[in-house]
Amino acid sequence: DYTTGVLMYRKANGGYGVEDVVRGQWSTDHRDAVMRETAELDRSRGEVLQLIPQDPGAAGKSQAFYFIRLLAGFWVEAETESGDKVTRADAGLASQWNAGNVELVRGSWNAPFLDELLTFPQGRNDDQVDGASGAFNRLAAVSPGVFL
Repeated sequence: DYTTGVLMYRKANGGYGVEDVVRGQWSTDHRDAVMRETAELDRSRGEVLQLIPQDPGAAGKSQAFYFIRLLAGFWVEAETESGDKVTRADAGLASQWNAGNVELVRGSWNAPFLDELLTFPQGRNDDQVDGASGAFNRLAAVSPGVFL
């Protein structure tokens, strides 16, 4: 599996934007360094919530606590995941994507991101979809202009 970070925002007109996607298969130490570097880059855009998915159970709580400590000094929250990835994606991202309400900022990450979205849930990977749907579902509940 990949470690994936998806930076999204809510537009003033009610639409959504995907600003950036960071994705890789790294050793633990490298992953942690990439997460901190990405949080620093995100902060250059303003106040950005670093949303950490938390699997249910003790192991999920422990992992979320680890990432919160790793990102000390940033605005970071853990959010317990419920339901499977298809259900979470269908909760809003898929319908808004199909309605044309989600735009992508042009970047080198576009092709792998679109490939995964278009083959989900039958595709080989689903980490970018899961990250985007988590960010989308949280953004749907906040005011426009927020980055997540």
